[in-house]
Amino acid sequence: MEALRRGSFDVGSLVPPVFPAYARVFHPVYLRRGDDWTRINWRTVAEQHGTIAHAAMSWQTITGTHRPGYDPEEGSLPQPEARALASILQDHTAAPDTCWFAIWDGYGDAEPPRGIEHLDVSGRGMIVLRGAIDAAAARFGKTPHRWSSGYSANLWWPDDHTWCVGTDIDLRSTYVGGTAACIDAILTDPRLEAFPVPDTHFIGWTADTINPHPQYGT
Repeated sequence: MEALRRGSFDVGSLVPPVFPAYARVFHPVYLRRGDDWTRINWRTVAEQHGTIAHAAMSWQTITGTHRPGYDPEEGSLPQPEARALASILQDHTAAPDTCWFAIWDGYGDAEPPRGIEHLDVSGRGMIVLRGAIDAAAARFGKTPHRWSSGYSANLWWPDDHTWCVGTDIDLRSTYVGGTAACIDAILTDPRLEAFPVPDTHFIGWTADTINPHPQYGT
């Protein structure tokens, strides 16, 4: 992770800026109705609020408020999306059985797992584990996170470094860097809601220049 862009707040600070293409994968909202969960994409929410879905949209700008009452998972890629992403990415590496998973060691509700090594990524300590790509659906932490049973890995990549997935603990999106074919497969898969972005894409909520920005406190 030495290639990460330090001191910036863009995609290249989360995923190494060394790949031909990148995608922003939006964490959907899961609403519980009885024993069932309903998945709602950001595009649907934008349509409901009369706003525009696009690559730089933020949850605040498409809902028009900082307090919508329901939110996507923050800092964790939901399990259905993690499984879908892993099923795509396994076809874009020669090492699907040898992947690396980095988990922030600052979750206060969990004993850090025993890792192979310890990384410092943008000032955050990370425990690194090794496993097959299917481990992308694993959860970490003892306290349930939203509707799931824990948190996803914050970074994962295969041994041949053909792609990399980054989920920052403060964001409601996951970013992926890879080959053009890899990113195209993500963008066209109906199980995921994703847009192409450059590695210089600003990841703050104010990046949206199309939808109005709500006032703080609203």
